[in-house]
Amino acid sequence: MTDQPLPPAVRGVIAGLVDAVRAGDDARIDRLLERIVRIGTPEALYELRRQLAKGPTSP
Repeated sequence: MTDQPLPPAVRGVIAGLVDAVRAGDDARIDRLLERIVRIGTPEALYELRRQLAKGPTSP
């Protein structure tokens, strides 16, 4: 992984996806997952995994 911060747009997609997972919003999850796959950087996928691993009560 690089030490470069993710672009704001990528961080927004990740935050939206984490919120959708926590809310159980399947349609939104599908849409945002497609965007993450298109972005396709290891850093974005790593950050998504890290955010989801925090658990349901972490901001």
